[in-house]
Amino acid sequence: MLATIVWASLASAFAGYYYLQNGSNSQQLTSAQNSINTLASNYSEATNKYNLLLSDYGSLNYTYYQDTLNATFSNYTILMPVLGNLIANFARNYTDLFVQADINGTYHQLLNDYENSLQKGNVTEDEFGSLLSEYYNLFSVCAVRELGLSVSKVSTLSVDIAIDYGNGTTKWFNQTKVPAGYTLFELTQKIATIEFSYYSMGPGHVFVTSINGVENDASYWLWYYWNLNDKSWVYGPVGCDAWLMQNGGIYEWIYEN
Repeated sequence: MLATIVWASLASAFAGYYYLQNGSNSQQLTSAQNSINTLASNYSEATNKYNLLLSDYGSLNYTYYQDTLNATFSNYTILMPVLGNLIANFARNYTDLFVQADINGTYHQLLNDYENSLQKGNVTEDEFGSLLSEYYNLFSVCAVRELGLSVSKVSTLSVDIAIDYGNGTTKWFNQTKVPAGYTLFELTQKIATIEFSYYSMGPGHVFVTSINGVENDASYWLWYYWNLNDKSWVYGPVGCDAWLMQNGGIYEWIYEN
């Protein structure tokens, strides 16, 4: 996913670069070149960080996997300090993302689950495996989100989104401008007042409970995207905080049961 995002962004940047070069517009040419350089620099920094943390996670996951095969020990409390250091290192590297409500909430949920397991004094194989998965899901989302923010500095998307209140009233927000790397959750926050809860789902942890004062009750807020190939609406397959916006994408929230 990381490679796909960067490849698409670099391809767009280079296409613009050569277009401007052919037009002999030196000022815009310089601007395009600077954007390419910025994107390349941000990508290098993000991937270096990602690879280092992934290596640490891989080592711990390998130890856990080998033990599940060999049954070296039944109490996984011995591995908890290693996981704790991994979580702490992750937090230091992705602090800037904690201003985002879903990332912040999911991180604190991970900390809470970690502390609760640690206090028990006897962490089972399943409990430790669940914590590892919880960490990796958050780590993966943050890695993609950070790269998306880097891309957003040189790229802007235009999307359409609608809110269908289920009573015959539908409001459209056409050609809404958002940075590349934006999620449906962030887009919804941009156009509406929402409330939400966190669940240990994967991918995505946000469940929208209210939009503009209309709360889940007999009906619920569900999201869809428009499939350009099939010309049809498709039910959102993941949590809205894990779905990245596409340029020209069409989305809709529907209050239904």
